[in-house]
Amino acid sequence: MSKPAWIICLIFQTFCVINVIASTGDRSQIYNQCLMKYRINHCKDDTTFINPPSLFLSLLSWSCIEDCRYTCMWHTVEYFVNHGLTVPQFYGKWPFIRIFGCQEPASVLFSIFNFYAHWVLYRKFKRIVNSKYPMFYIWTYFSFICLNGWFWSTIFHARDTDFTEVMDYSCAFAIVLTLLYCMSLRVTYKSTKIFIILTCCYISILYTHLTHLWSGAINYGYNMKFNIIIGFLTFVITMSWWYHVRYEIPHAYLIGWFNILAVLVTLLEVLDFSPIFWIFDAHSLWHGFTAPLTILLYRFITLDCLYLKIYHNKTILNMHHIH
Repeated sequence: MSKPAWIICLIFQTFCVINVIASTGDRSQIYNQCLMKYRINHCKDDTTFINPPSLFLSLLSWSCIEDCRYTCMWHTVEYFVNHGLTVPQFYGKWPFIRIFGCQEPASVLFSIFNFYAHWVLYRKFKRIVNSKYPMFYIWTYFSFICLNGWFWSTIFHARDTDFTEVMDYSCAFAIVLTLLYCMSLRVTYKSTKIFIILTCCYISILYTHLTHLWSGAINYGYNMKFNIIIGFLTFVITMSWWYHVRYEIPHAYLIGWFNILAVLVTLLEVLDFSPIFWIFDAHSLWHGFTAPLTILLYRFITLDCLYLKIYHNKTILNMHHIH
């Protein structure tokens, strides 16, 4: 084989390497020695405590070995900090103070804020818009997808297990894809043929991706890249639509600003720093900033349904006329 061919093969194999979830903290000798000793003194086995755990640990089903890892994590962090070393990560994550048994308390709190925002704004939406308005059922479906997503985000950040992790990733993907679906339906509002095509594509992509996610064929990194691609498509389609209708539809600026601000706050995910006060990290702050953005989104949804009721009363997307 020629030299260029060998180089190409080497590059290809480099991209195919799977990262192992391990970090400086959990690989350190300090951590592993602590874990071995603490487990002997506090655990009957990996699951059962010698002494009964606190109420919150029991409610969130913390096992003894997991509680040992938490205790030894802070022992290791203290050692690193006292010796002038950078704060280490453990199993790919930063150390967080556990509050009421919750692993990432800030992300839990901000996920609850997002759930509450969607719940309150959807109820307000229903008081103004009813089933006789075009796209009412489409946006209602989107709201339920968001509520489900933020519910599982709360559960996952409170208690990270294999099941809650997959549920969080699945629901987050569903939110991103559903927003693209709904905005595509809005942009192509009067086309019945495109409505059918988009719906079939949406169901197919959602089913295929979630099936692969649950089977383990898709990891977190791949899922995040897929979310970024879908988010980028949503941004391009929505902003292009806003540009063409900005003089015709006065309220279109709301979805434009929603997209711009959503992209800006998502840039927080690029940052990677140890938690402030051991509570607030970049991911939790991102969750915190997304909650106010729902006001712009629901304001647009409400005004747009009112607009369509006046100017485009009959269409395939008006589910009231289908039933």
